[in-house]
Amino acid sequence: MKKILMFLVMAVILALVGLRLYEELLPASTSSSDANGMVQRPTMLVETATAQPHVFLSELQILGELAPKASVAVMSRVSGRLREVLVERGDIVQSGQLLAVVDDENLLQQIQRAEASIAVARAGVSREEASRDNLEIQVQRFQRLHNESLISTQELQDMESRLRAATAQVELARAQVEQAEASLRDLKIQQDQTRVYSPLDGFAGTRYLDPGALVNPSVPIVSVIDVSRVKTVVPVPEGVLFEMRVGLSAKVTVDAFPGRTYHGRVPRISPFLDPNTRTADIEIEIANESGQLRPGMFARVSIESSKPQAVLAIPRAALLTRGNDKGVFLLDQDSLTRYRSISIGRIQNDWVEVLDGLEEGTQVVTSGAQKLNDGDKVRIG
Repeated sequence: MKKILMFLVMAVILALVGLRLYEELLPASTSSSDANGMVQRPTMLVETATAQPHVFLSELQILGELAPKASVAVMSRVSGRLREVLVERGDIVQSGQLLAVVDDENLLQQIQRAEASIAVARAGVSREEASRDNLEIQVQRFQRLHNESLISTQELQDMESRLRAATAQVELARAQVEQAEASLRDLKIQQDQTRVYSPLDGFAGTRYLDPGALVNPSVPIVSVIDVSRVKTVVPVPEGVLFEMRVGLSAKVTVDAFPGRTYHGRVPRISPFLDPNTRTADIEIEIANESGQLRPGMFARVSIESSKPQAVLAIPRAALLTRGNDKGVFLLDQDSLTRYRSISIGRIQNDWVEVLDGLEEGTQVVTSGAQKLNDGDKVRIG
């Protein structure tokens, strides 16, 4: 029992000695006491900055949908049965490339008949020219006889009248040839129109019909899209429309390619507002040399304002968040911290717009602000 008591006494003595040594070895600079003996926090080293005007680039953030630069629904210019379609969805096509063929058997028969009609009309011209030539010889002979008073004037005039009629017949026959040739040319144009060509460079889009279907000039066969550049049309509110102008640059991001930014420009702005939404459509055109951007993708568009403005701002490092409250630490004459709530606007890069709560020239704590409490003693480094 005595050994246990002695062990307990020695443990208490060692604990007291250890506590005494800890208090003696503790650096004086790590804590201090006020007049009431309360322990105060050590003086902290901080950096400060001044609330000052800063130019913010106003950016309008809008969600849009990408569309091709051009999209054409290709149709046949003649009616008939579709013989073949030579492209599939996604195929690369060139301007003037043959895309589809409409059956032209009926036109071929009409062309053959027209060629036969031309041959008959030309034979008729030859016959009428021969008759006219014969009458010209007779008229010359009648003129000699008339000069010799061997025939009457009436007989000569009758022969000349027959010559004029024969000449008219020649002209009529030639006109019939020209008419037949014009009909043939029209049929050949129609035959050429049975072959459907691409009007632009791009990709084959939707294929609407298959071989065997009946087509006419109002029915699309296949679409061709040009995606060398894509575009999106976004509505801009009336309140910021005055900041928009043709030629402004825009940044575009899509969810399909996170971390990538595509650059575009504003080529045109609608001259009128939608009376229901009070917005005007603005078109943004984006270069797409890589072909990564696809029509139908949703795009986040950021349009830079044409009128940047200087407003009161502080460094982002000075901004503190306490729940829903935003604020900064100021310093009083005794270098003690004082928390002040502020209203903020835009946050851009390392700057925060101050809407209310600070005046220009006010010093705010930046480096070390996150570790401070209201009333802390600090020194500026």
